[in-house]
Amino acid sequence: MGALTLRALVDSAAADNGLTVVEIDADDAIPAGAVVVGDADVVVNAAALRALLAKAPSTGVVQAAVAPHTTLFLASSRVSDVDRRQPLRVPLWAGAFTSPPTMNDAVDVAVVADEDAHVVVDTRPYGAAPHQLPIANVQRLLGWPRHWVHVLELSLAALQTSLSTTPSLQKRGAGAPQIHPTAKVVRSRLGKNVKIEAHASIVDSVLGDDVLVADHSVIHGSVIGDGCRTLVDTHLRRCVCLPGSTLSNLDMQDALLGREIFLTTGVAFFHDGPGKNVVVDGVDSGRAVLGGAIGRRAMLGSRALFRCGLALPAFAVVVARPEESLGKLDDKGLARAHMRMGDRSVDV
Repeated sequence: MGALTLRALVDSAAADNGLTVVEIDADDAIPAGAVVVGDADVVVNAAALRALLAKAPSTGVVQAAVAPHTTLFLASSRVSDVDRRQPLRVPLWAGAFTSPPTMNDAVDVAVVADEDAHVVVDTRPYGAAPHQLPIANVQRLLGWPRHWVHVLELSLAALQTSLSTTPSLQKRGAGAPQIHPTAKVVRSRLGKNVKIEAHASIVDSVLGDDVLVADHSVIHGSVIGDGCRTLVDTHLRRCVCLPGSTLSNLDMQDALLGREIFLTTGVAFFHDGPGKNVVVDGVDSGRAVLGGAIGRRAMLGSRALFRCGLALPAFAVVVARPEESLGKLDDKGLARAHMRMGDRSVDV
């Protein structure tokens, strides 16, 4: 299983459909015999790719899309300027290629994702009535993340898909998880060599290989990447943690945590108050509950507080008291803390 990263999902989708992924530059010719062409940032699982291939014509190409007004549509379009009356076109095509397709080509569009299947999270006391946050729960997963919010949303959707369509790993033999008798694991998937210590709880989550969950930790509805470890009494809800991080927090929720970060107990994203959605980059996210994003190899010290919706760039060092660290994030660093997908100066 390993970490449930979006790139790993794409590689698995190709393999399950008998395809080999070949990376080419945008200006290169399409290799002979190619049946699917897509942008490197596209997210697709095996079922969605199979549905797209089934719709591919013998001549010409068909483009994948997500139906409007669905939870999956929202997952890949929040804080984006899109026409919410039309299907969300994704740069993924199938068919007989004579030239590289583009987003503006007059090709047929195939809605290959499921309709509005989702799970509901109660967001009280935040947001307006009905105080709910829908998370896509589809068999056919498709999206095009252009912002860190999309990465978070699509990763949480991938988590739901994984838990509903894939059986749990066997807990015997080489690499079997070590679970303390007082620990609780409910509806979750565990990678190889996972260790869960006393009185920890893992619920509706996926843990990658070599993950250590310290005693009294609670992980709920989250994706924990390979090689991550929590410290004692860490609480994470709906978080996506990329590999190699050390995590210690009292209540981190709805956050994207980059690779190899160090997160201490008192770090928090604070909300403006009940009845308001979180604003990201000056845009209403449509989400009553949302933490933020933390870039690769960032170090966040105790009592560091951030407004919800903020994205911290890679290698940031932030603490509440100067004596706790040798460096800090200045105003210039905060000014570029937007972490949009495609900005090569930002590394999640």
